[in-house]
Amino acid sequence: MYFNEKLVLLLVCTSAAMVSCQVPGFGGCPDFDSQPDFDMNRYLGTWYEAEHYVNIFEIGTRCVKTNYTKAVDGRYLVSNEIMNRFTGVKRVLDGEIRLIVKGAESKMNVKYTTLPISYSTEQMILETDYDSFAVVWSCSSLGVANTQNAWILTREKLAPGTVLQKAYGVLDKYKLSKTYFVKTDQNSCAIAEAAPSETNENTWRRRRSLN
Repeated sequence: MYFNEKLVLLLVCTSAAMVSCQVPGFGGCPDFDSQPDFDMNRYLGTWYEAEHYVNIFEIGTRCVKTNYTKAVDGRYLVSNEIMNRFTGVKRVLDGEIRLIVKGAESKMNVKYTTLPISYSTEQMILETDYDSFAVVWSCSSLGVANTQNAWILTREKLAPGTVLQKAYGVLDKYKLSKTYFVKTDQNSCAIAEAAPSETNENTWRRRRSLN
């Protein structure tokens, strides 16, 4: 790789993807198709992270899971639980989802509200059967370069190989190299936790009462 190419990738990781610098590439984002007629209501519930692209945000973490819920006012909420590998302390990142639907295609715009600085990211469900696995992908582009992230999620904390093979088939379909994936440790997750946090809905109601 030439020096100027390395410089471009370094700039991508230190500017556009400060929060979650992942796998860099050149040019714009690949033109992937999301799952046709994605049904968010069937997608609700708990998903465990089985594997993920290498990224700064998840260094030193384990026991990662995500819970999608629907509020009484119709909004979709997300809560990510992440445990520190070394201390066993859990932290929770809450956010709100806005579905962006264009015909049969749909994307999720996720806005995290509990970070020191509000952060939004756009994610695409490449494929899911709703009951056992989901392959999620995102990409940020600066025109000359891009950074990509991908996750394999499963309904079971320790999914069997047959389920993971379905997910790997999706990676092959979109030519996403398995070389960049790291397995998430989902063993012995019931250790020390931080103080129980409020649910997304309760947090939202409390904030409204203070305004």
